[in-house]
Amino acid sequence: MKVCTECHALFDGRRWKGALQTPRGDIDTLEKTLCTACKRLRDRVALGTVYLEGEALASRYDEILRMIRHEEEIERSRNHSARILDMRRRGSKMTVRTVNSTLAIHIAKQFKKTFKGRIEIFKDTPGRLPRNKQTEGTVAVKWTQNP
Repeated sequence: MKVCTECHALFDGRRWKGALQTPRGDIDTLEKTLCTACKRLRDRVALGTVYLEGEALASRYDEILRMIRHEEEIERSRNHSARILDMRRRGSKMTVRTVNSTLAIHIAKQFKKTFKGRIEIFKDTPGRLPRNKQTEGTVAVKWTQNP
């Protein structure tokens, strides 16, 4: 087994899992390395991008930030690599980049559920490797609020 030096996730030989209640002595004996998600954060590799556009972004910004962070917490409880890389806002437009593709889709779906509107999902966006068993594909998701 291996342990991530940043987030303390555990690798069981097949996949990374979020940090469990492992005694400190047990962690000290494990091989230390960076997990996939921490490597992507360090290298600033985004596999998911959410483009948000609507009046709700300008008028309810604090609520929207809480909603995005809450969605990250929910997804991270299922998949430890569901993390937000960065967020940028300009008026009624916002871009959220994530280190995995599923979190991006879940954020856009939550916006559609909460604020209505329309989402478009573009999988395996240009410039990245296609989706296969060895690599996770990229996704771009666009949410637009109806006028």
